[in-house]
Amino acid sequence: MTEGSQRPQAMPIPRDFDLRPLARPEMTERGSRRFFDGAQSYLGLQYAAPPGFRPLLLDLHVPDRSAALPVPVVVYAHGGGFLGGSREMGPWAFLLDAGYAVASVDYRLSGECPFPGPVQDVAAAVRWVRTHAREYRLNVDRVVGFGSSAGGYLMAAIALITDPDILGDLGPTPEESSRLAAVVDHYAPTDFVRMDEDAPPDVVELADAPGSSATRFLGFIPSENPAEADCATVWRYAGPGSPPFLIAHGDADHRVGIGQSRRLHEALTSAGVRAELVVLPGADHGGPEFDAPALHQTTLRFLESVVGRPAPAGEKEDAAR
Repeated sequence: MTEGSQRPQAMPIPRDFDLRPLARPEMTERGSRRFFDGAQSYLGLQYAAPPGFRPLLLDLHVPDRSAALPVPVVVYAHGGGFLGGSREMGPWAFLLDAGYAVASVDYRLSGECPFPGPVQDVAAAVRWVRTHAREYRLNVDRVVGFGSSAGGYLMAAIALITDPDILGDLGPTPEESSRLAAVVDHYAPTDFVRMDEDAPPDVVELADAPGSSATRFLGFIPSENPAEADCATVWRYAGPGSPPFLIAHGDADHRVGIGQSRRLHEALTSAGVRAELVVLPGADHGGPEFDAPALHQTTLRFLESVVGRPAPAGEKEDAAR
């Protein structure tokens, strides 16, 4: 640089780095498909574009009955130990048969971004659903979170945590709310510091170890920084304003001990929040019991009690309770 010259200024990085307008139009048309009876599926919808990362996508499945009345929508986050998984996974198809819309989301995995990045992703997905509710005939006031394992943790986090530094402002509409009317949580971790305390003797993986799923997600071994790990402990954020929870966990879980769900359930009920804990005898982590008619019916009863029952075609929808 010559004397007196000024250093060039760096280009400011926008909150949502969306480069889709530069793509070839014929390569980006998604359209809609029909994979499920009585529902339209919109695949690969971009809900956020965090600078320096891949665009984040969701699949939206909308029952045909929404043509008459907006329907409640369940936002689903998949499991995979924060290490893997995709939005095509999950025990959510039964919800379409019952008339609920489902938005199944991808989020950044721990090899891409540690806590709180994935929490911010799922919060952005909920904001997107609310922003586009009218376009897809969704009921903006009846947005429910549903997650399995790691996804259950992420849904619990955005339902309970109110700290804007953790929730972030990712996505094109940061002013929109990421609040949830209710949460369905399947066998999620809730306290990384105490995961090994709650683990069975033959646990698949110790959380407090180098390279564990918890360590990769947090970016450090929990016991080496317990104060910071406690910032990610979701049950600590439970309060009187928290939404209702339906928690399901197997008593033979070899990956996430059922004590993790018991901690969350106790914190919610102590705060005066409605919380149901369904213990599935003999069920392991992600076992078939979590996608079986018995739990489906329990889930539908819970959803009907908190957001109402989607109306059959040609009928008026029940009022939300």
